[in-house]
Amino acid sequence: MGLLNPSALYLFAIVPALVIAYLARERPRQVMVSSVLAFRVLRVMRGERFGGRMRFSWPFFLELLILSLAVLAIAGPFRVQSGNAIAVVLDNSAPMQVVMPNKSTRFASAVSTLRDQLNSESSSTMVTVYLSAPEPHPLGTPFSSPAAALDAIDRLKPIDAPGNPASLNSLLNRLNADRKLVKVVVATYRPVASSSPRINAFTIGQPVPNFALGSFDLARESLGVATLRGRLTIANFSNTPQILKVAITADGKAAASSQASVGPGEVSNLELPNLPSAEIYKAQLEPSDGFALDNEAYATASVVKNIAILFVSPVAADGESLRSIPGVTLTVRTPEAYAPSDLARSDVAIFEYTIPKELPAANALFVMPPPGDKLFNFATAQASQLQVTGWSTIDPLTDGVNFRLLNFRSGEYFGQHPWMQAAVSGANGGLILSGDREGHRYIATGFNPLPYLGRQNLPMSILTLNLLSHLAGLGAPNRGYRTGESWVLPSSVKEIVLPDGKREKAFSGGSFNATDAQGIYRLIADDGTSLRAVNLADLTASDLENVAPLKVESAPAVPASEMSPTQMPLAPYALALILALIALEAFFVYRGSRPMVDA
Repeated sequence: MGLLNPSALYLFAIVPALVIAYLARERPRQVMVSSVLAFRVLRVMRGERFGGRMRFSWPFFLELLILSLAVLAIAGPFRVQSGNAIAVVLDNSAPMQVVMPNKSTRFASAVSTLRDQLNSESSSTMVTVYLSAPEPHPLGTPFSSPAAALDAIDRLKPIDAPGNPASLNSLLNRLNADRKLVKVVVATYRPVASSSPRINAFTIGQPVPNFALGSFDLARESLGVATLRGRLTIANFSNTPQILKVAITADGKAAASSQASVGPGEVSNLELPNLPSAEIYKAQLEPSDGFALDNEAYATASVVKNIAILFVSPVAADGESLRSIPGVTLTVRTPEAYAPSDLARSDVAIFEYTIPKELPAANALFVMPPPGDKLFNFATAQASQLQVTGWSTIDPLTDGVNFRLLNFRSGEYFGQHPWMQAAVSGANGGLILSGDREGHRYIATGFNPLPYLGRQNLPMSILTLNLLSHLAGLGAPNRGYRTGESWVLPSSVKEIVLPDGKREKAFSGGSFNATDAQGIYRLIADDGTSLRAVNLADLTASDLENVAPLKVESAPAVPASEMSPTQMPLAPYALALILALIALEAFFVYRGSRPMVDA
C-alpha cells in the first residue's frame, strides 16, 4: 500500500469542522402547538444555544466516513500489484469495420486475437487497455486481471472516426520504454515495424481495394435560386480503372445521380446541380465494397443558411422588395434608428442614400451614397442619364448581366477612389466600385438597383443578385463536419440527438465530443432544431491498399529484478464507496421524513 499524494492527508484537519457544524445547528424538539403562530414564537423561545451535550446521530458518523474517504481519495492510495503488467493496444478506428473474406470484420478478428493472447497470461497479470481512436486513450483504469480486461473489450465496437497514426506511433514508443511493462500487445490493421521483443504486434487483415466518398458539400450558387448544387469527392483505391456512380436522395426521395470514370489511385469530383430543396441529403456510392462506411455520406440544407440583410434607408419600401428573394431574411432600419450593434445579426448591410458614421463591421452595399461623406470620401458627380461604357467580363458582379438592356436613368458617377476599383464604368466615371477593407467586402453603386422586381426587370435583378451573392460569400461549398472532431456549441443548444437516437445533454458554450458516429445530429435549442451532417470524409483512412506502417524504436530489455513495481490505484474504489454511502443516506433520510398533514 502507498499514497501518491501523502500531503493531502493534511486535509483531515477539516474533520473538526463537521463536529462544529453539528454543535452549531439547532436541534429540534417535538412540541404540541395549537397554531402556526404559537409554533413560530415557541421556536424562537426554545432554540438551543451553541454547545451543550454532544449528541451525534448515525448520519453524523456516515458523513464523517464520507469526508474521510474523500480525503483519502485525494491522497491517491494504491497497492503494489504482484505479477506482471502488460499493455494492450486495440485499434478501434473506422477502417477496422472492413469485412474480410471470411465475413468477419477486422475488429472482431482483433478481439479474437487479443482473447487468445490474454487467456495465456497469468490470472494475476494487470492489464492496461488502450484504444487508438479518435486519439489514443486508456480504457478506464488498469484491470486487475486478463479476464476483467477481456470482459471490457468484448463490449467494445469500432467507431466511425479515423485514427491518428502519429499519435498511435508515439503511444507505442512510450509503452515500449515503460519499465513497468513486460509486454505490449498490439492489434491493428496497420503494419508495425519493430525489433523490440516487448512488442507483440498483430496486423489484422490484408490490403484491399476500396472505393470511397470523400466530402459531400452543398452550396447555393446565388440568391434567388431555390435549388442547391452538390459537390462530391470520389476516390478509386484499386489497381484498375472504375466507373463510380453516385445516387442522391433528398428526404428519402431520389433526387439526382451521376457517374465518372476514375483511374487507379485517383480522386475525382462530381458536380450535381439543381438539387431540389430538402432537409437531409444522402449520397450512395456504387459499386459496393467491404468498407460500407465510406460508401455513403450525408449533407443538410441547414449549412446553406439564409442570408440576413440589414437595410438602412429613409425609403423603407425599397428594401421590402428583398423579402421575395429565396434564402433572404430582412431587417429594416431608418438612418436615425440604425445602431452599429444591428450589424452583429446581419450577413450583409445595405445603406441606401446614407453613409454610417463609422466603417460597418460587415460586408456592405452603398446605394447612391450622398456626396461629401467623410468615411469613404466618395467623389460623385450627378447625371440625369447614366451610360455604361465598360465592365469586367470575369468579375462575379457582372456575370450573366446584359448591360445593353439596362436603363439606369439618373444617378451619379464615381471619381477615382483610393482603395475601391471600378467593376462597371460609365461615360464620366465609375458606376460600380468594389474593394476590401479590414476583412470586409464593400460595394458602391451610382444607381439604384431597388426595388427588386424579379422577372419584371430581369437584367437588373440578375445584377442585384450578383451583388448580394458576392457580399454574402455564396457559391463556396461548406466543409461540413467530420467524425471524431469536437464542436463548440452555441449557447442556445440544450440537447443533442445522436444518429442512433440517443440523447446527450449540451452545456452552454461548452465543447461536444460525442461525434464518433457518421450520420445526422439534431441540435435542440429553445428556438428550434437544427441539423448537422457528420461524415468520415477522410480519404487517407479510406486508402486500404497503401497503409503507412508504424515504426517502434528499439528499447533496451529490462531484467525482471530491475522492473519498477506496478501500482494499482484505489481512488476509483473510494469514490464508488462515497457515492454508495451518499445514496444510502439519502434513502434513509427520505424514508424517515414525514409528510405534512393539514389540520
